Amino acid sequence: MIIDEFLTYMRYELNHSPQSLKAYKNDLRQWVTFATDGKTEDFRAEDVTTSDLRTWVAHLSGKGISARSIRRKASSLRAFYRFMIKRHGLKSNPANDLVLARPPKKLPAVISHSQIERVVNDIPSGEDFAAMRQYLIVQILYQTGIRASELYSLLDADVDTEARTLKVLGKRNKQRIVPFGQELCDLIDRYRSLRDERTVASPALLVTDKGVSMTYAQVYHAVRSALDTRVSSPKRSPHVLRHTFATEMLNAGADLNSVKQLLGHESLETTQIYTHISISEIQQNYQLAHPRAQKKEDPMEVRIQAIHFDIAERLTAFIEKKAARLARHNSAISVVDVTLKVVKPETAMNKEATLKVVIPGKEDIVAGKTADTFEEAVDLCLEAIERQMEKQKNK
Repeated sequence: MIIDEFLTYMRYELNHSPQSLKAYKNDLRQWVTFATDGKTEDFRAEDVTTSDLRTWVAHLSGKGISARSIRRKASSLRAFYRFMIKRHGLKSNPANDLVLARPPKKLPAVISHSQIERVVNDIPSGEDFAAMRQYLIVQILYQTGIRASELYSLLDADVDTEARTLKVLGKRNKQRIVPFGQELCDLIDRYRSLRDERTVASPALLVTDKGVSMTYAQVYHAVRSALDTRVSSPKRSPHVLRHTFATEMLNAGADLNSVKQLLGHESLETTQIYTHISISEIQQNYQLAHPRAQKKEDPMEVRIQAIHFDIAERLTAFIEKKAARLARHNSAISVVDVTLKVVKPETAMNKEATLKVVIPGKEDIVAGKTADTFEEAVDLCLEAIERQMEKQKNK
């Protein structure tokens, strides 16, 4: 079929990634199925008009497909018809005249500095190869900003711990050199030593327990499981670590063009999205901190109840300060109820905290956690509540 010829062209002549090829394949097969009412063998690319494509776009929109997804599918069609013009003598590209709704710009999800510190400081102990590999994956992504697809395809020879550089093969087979620090250098040396003891020799840097090169899915799973219990961000993919790297670099004063080079972006415009994240964070902090930044006619009330013990002033101050950060997510919060109690005094993990967030006109948000200290239990509750509030916001 002509689509298979197009995919071969995109793979071997334009060097598109497997992920891009998969998207092209799905988009084009959906279009062909729609255009032929399921009789895909009857498809004739040269008979398609812009009007036909507009009908498909309206069909997708009616099914609730997002504007962003529709724009991607249209991009797949444009690429396909450019191929048809180049290789099969088609006179014009019917997808060029499609006018599509522009999707709202979304700021990339990032992990806060305090939470990413919790992740990267949780160093695995002992000789657990899987734990060491998972930790290395997170650290490389966070400390270099490379893509997950670039990471799992790294060869051992691409990683030079003497020069402290990675030789990365990015999109369109473009190579770049990415530096890293001594901390990551030491970690790579430790990982290599453990890997060489436990597995058979392999040209890849990251390998499974059997010495086979890791896949994208395995890298994704490693990051997801590492972040799941440690961060409140609703998105916990490898790309979030890339976003976090770029944001922290710019917040620390790095030159925008240098960050562009490190990330392997084609255009400076792509990198500039991270400056908007910094501005957004500054605005949130300003709104929260400055006494004249917002009306405080109905300030948030933090009510603390300690069951069967007298709460120390230090703990009260800690809870009030921590609870105040919830206003960043929703300034309409009226009450945060905190209940503390000791369960099974003779055991560890016996400090229980329950937080209830009251927002007028909405259902209360509740979280309960147990830990070794009340401070830790309160922190865990706040993270759980922040996740719930982020989900509400995304809906």
